[in-house]
Amino acid sequence: MQDIIKKYRKHKKITNLGIVLTSLVIAFWVNFLLIDWTVTGQNLKASILNANNVEINSDVYFDLEDDKIILKTSKIINNIKNLSFSITYNPENVEIIDIVSSNNLSEISNEEWIKSIIINFEAEKNINPNESILEINTNKKVQKSENINIINSNFTDNTWENYMLSSSWITF
Repeated sequence: MQDIIKKYRKHKKITNLGIVLTSLVIAFWVNFLLIDWTVTGQNLKASILNANNVEINSDVYFDLEDDKIILKTSKIINNIKNLSFSITYNPENVEIIDIVSSNNLSEISNEEWIKSIIINFEAEKNINPNESILEINTNKKVQKSENINIINSNFTDNTWENYMLSSSWITF
């Protein structure tokens, strides 16, 4: 009976040691392959902030260019008279310095967390995909990830018909 108990304890120790060694091997594999900044590790990482090829599914969206947030459209918009939308953001960390457009820009509301904007075009205009509509210059108090969201976006065409647009956000 003593031999059976000794064999059982020895087998239990070997099994536990195997589990610990397997865990260490997996931990080192994850560390070197996924967390390390190697080419293989970069290819295996998946992060919304590191994604290079993002499929744009919304009608209007933000794009980050040279630390400026650019409002663009992913669709052709014909005979547009005006474009209205609201943006939401975190005013505790993000300060919107200015909003620049080559068209007539009106800020309807300028409350904390939300800005409502109308862009009036002097003449009917056709907007092509990925064309810049306006530019937002921001300043972050603390360098951490923040979002700016587009909500309630729509446009009016030359027949004064109002069309709702799908929208998105940007993390910068």
